Amino acid sequence: MTYRPLHKILPMLALVILASANSQAELRNLIPENTLQAIAREVSGVSAKRNLDTITLYHRTRASSQYRAAAEHILKQLTAYGLSDAEILEYPADGKTMFGTQKSRPAWDVQFAELWEIDADGQRVKRYASWQAMPLSVAQDSVSGAVTATLVDIGAGRSDTDYEGLDLRGKLVLTSSQPGAVAERAVAELGAVGIISYAPNQKSAWWLENEQLVRWGHLDTFSSTKTFAFMISLQTAKALQQRLAAGEPIRFDAKVDATHSKGKYALVSARIAGTDAALAGEEIIYSCHLDHPRPGANDNASGCVSILEAARSLSALIAAGSLPPPKRSLRFIWPAEIEGSLIYLASLKDSSHIKANIHLDMVGGGQQTKSVFRISGGPMSLPSFIADVGHEIGGFVNEQTLLYASGKKSSFPLVSAEGSKNPQLAVMEDISMGSDHDIFRAGSWGIPGIYLHDWPDRYIHTNFDTAAMIDPTKLKRAAFIAAVQGWYLANFDDTDIAPLLQLLRANALQRAGTQLLALTELEPADQEAVRAVYKQVELGKIASIGNFATLSRSQSQSAGNYINALGQLTGASVNGTAMKTTGNTLVYRRNPAIKGTMHAFGYSYIEDHLPADQYAALTLSRERAYEALNLVDGHRTVSDIRNWLLAEFGTVDLADVAAYLDALQQIGVLKL
Repeated sequence: MTYRPLHKILPMLALVILASANSQAELRNLIPENTLQAIAREVSGVSAKRNLDTITLYHRTRASSQYRAAAEHILKQLTAYGLSDAEILEYPADGKTMFGTQKSRPAWDVQFAELWEIDADGQRVKRYASWQAMPLSVAQDSVSGAVTATLVDIGAGRSDTDYEGLDLRGKLVLTSSQPGAVAERAVAELGAVGIISYAPNQKSAWWLENEQLVRWGHLDTFSSTKTFAFMISLQTAKALQQRLAAGEPIRFDAKVDATHSKGKYALVSARIAGTDAALAGEEIIYSCHLDHPRPGANDNASGCVSILEAARSLSALIAAGSLPPPKRSLRFIWPAEIEGSLIYLASLKDSSHIKANIHLDMVGGGQQTKSVFRISGGPMSLPSFIADVGHEIGGFVNEQTLLYASGKKSSFPLVSAEGSKNPQLAVMEDISMGSDHDIFRAGSWGIPGIYLHDWPDRYIHTNFDTAAMIDPTKLKRAAFIAAVQGWYLANFDDTDIAPLLQLLRANALQRAGTQLLALTELEPADQEAVRAVYKQVELGKIASIGNFATLSRSQSQSAGNYINALGQLTGASVNGTAMKTTGNTLVYRRNPAIKGTMHAFGYSYIEDHLPADQYAALTLSRERAYEALNLVDGHRTVSDIRNWLLAEFGTVDLADVAAYLDALQQIGVLKL
């Protein structure tokens, strides 16, 4: 533990206390009470839940027939709700076409798949997996095959010791790893004929606690090793392992009838058209992702039906005259996760008309899911006032629903007739990765926004992610937050600047207190550089207003002076915001011909293009690598980028950053 003199700590604490006391502006200073009330009355968790009940009937893998059926349901509802331009956009899913850094994947459909244990006479004893009963029990991208084989336990199957003394030729292997992680070794090298996996759910406090969970399994779409895999629960796997340990041979009859074929991604799109002659061409875009295995209720039928409910509610309010038509257009899209959003943006000739993105992925988890609702503002590489507004709306809902749950007067209880009455205790955060918002925020497009999501969720990607686990009250609140945020941005103009600046000042003060304490954890040599980054981020938030309205000179100067004053409180230099360029002075720029992130869904551009040994040697973490590429702008040096990462994540090694950017140059993503 590091001990600091009291005379140095007290000013820090004073600033933190002052920041906390002044951190919250009143949402009704930004958005009129009658607008908030109109949206609150209209949004319906019950309506959203009914749509969710339908969507969860489909096993929604990209470009599949069942995905298309879910998309058709969304389209039908949009048409009924009166949205203009409701349509399904199609893109090739052929395994070859490149959309920026995303290689399209072929359509995958299964006609039949079953896994049966058989006795010594070949008679069926017990069925362990069935596509018809539980599509999730068949690993995605399995190929056709029919075998009768004995079972061999390879444990994790990730090291040489897992295979010592085992003969896998002609056998089925039992593994705790994802099928794609062992296919190359167990099948291609050692001759196994198929895989049975009990890969655990994604890690959380409840990880491995429920042994009945069957998790979504994956094989590599583009691997040269073609095989099939079934998914079973940990409970089932333990029973098999006990029998194997006792020396009992276990035989299975496995059959899969599956096809990879040229298909089409289906992306549903609809619009509430703007009416201002100068602004109607600009768009606020709502996104979710429609794919995922059946049932896939929270992930991500919940996000899909919540933006559908936001679309319905706003359309209904406009039709009734309760709200005027928006100045900017509101667009709603339902793509396949990450790859669909990348394909959509890469297909646009120009994306400059997209001013903001509101992304919803997992927003309905009830109490049994142990979910924590979060509102993420975005990465430090893309400072924007939009994050502050999103957090203000979320904080308002937190406050109002807590009042209601506590038995006190609340104007916005936001409860559904079929849902809970719990308070919303949303966590406000900055960067949080793992869904389509990563694509919008990426440096190729730089579209700011907010991301609404649950994490953890103990049933994510499992057979227990059912409609019964969804809370209609949470769906109502998610739709409310999304609708309010979109409506505010769609109508933002010069008259909204003054109250917004008040919010940004309050939040900058709060952040200054937090940053001051964070600076004390850094080496003295890094503190000046990180202070400069903090200052640039705050100034960037103010500058982002210019994408929506025109700051007057006095407003800009006043806001800038305020940020400079806060910077001095944290020890920043009075003169300017430039940081000294030291260390690695190489400067990169992005190759405009290659758009997108380095990792998408089912395909990694950098892994596909970089030699395997060199890729394996890269040590920069996924989120730091994502931000490193975002920060490349043709002006920042490698050391500058490292300083930004240090400000955002707290620790980063300059050599790791340099190696990663050098690798991107080697594959043509960057140029010196």
